[in-house]
Amino acid sequence: MTGMDNIYFPSCNFTKASPQAAKKLRDWLKEQMPVAGCCCVDKRGYPAGSRALYLCQACREGLEERFPQLLPENLFVWLDREGGLALPDYSGLTVSLQDCWRDRAHPEIHQAVRSLLGKMGVTVREIAGSREAADYCGNLHFQPKRPEAEALVSARPGTPLWQFPEEEQRVIFAEQLEKHGGLPVLCYCNRCKLGIETAGGRAVHLMELVMDAYQG
Repeated sequence: MTGMDNIYFPSCNFTKASPQAAKKLRDWLKEQMPVAGCCCVDKRGYPAGSRALYLCQACREGLEERFPQLLPENLFVWLDREGGLALPDYSGLTVSLQDCWRDRAHPEIHQAVRSLLGKMGVTVREIAGSREAADYCGNLHFQPKRPEAEALVSARPGTPLWQFPEEEQRVIFAEQLEKHGGLPVLCYCNRCKLGIETAGGRAVHLMELVMDAYQG
């Protein structure tokens, strides 16, 4: 494929959460390929068989539903394979990695994330429930085991976690945060990152690390 066979679909949630990194990413990619609008509202016709690069799990779902003629591919997978971006050196940094429940059936993403971290010199600590066993996606999906958290969830049957009061989310997500042992938590999902931060943890999105040194 040539560069024109790729289309980048930006993540609205990532843009909101990490505007500086999102702008750097957009500026770099628009020199190489078309940049689409929001996957939920973009109505342009794209050539069948083109590769739709996405960063967000919700974007993947939107692309599969609204653009069945395109071939979705995770941006980290593409970046790890194609290169082309000078990655910063984080030698000496150790993080605890949070895999996303929505990516549990995507081993290519698990591999690409770890490969990019290795290329940047980051030491990775794995937790129980990683890769295909991941069972956490912030306030979208989590089944706590602690009695106090289970009681909060049971008290609101059928209510999605994102509708719980923030103070209750903090109690519920504390269980997941403790698995990371006080280390900075590396996420590649916007909801996972938000959940860790809600519980009071230090979290960073992988794309924030990747784009940190980019000057344009």
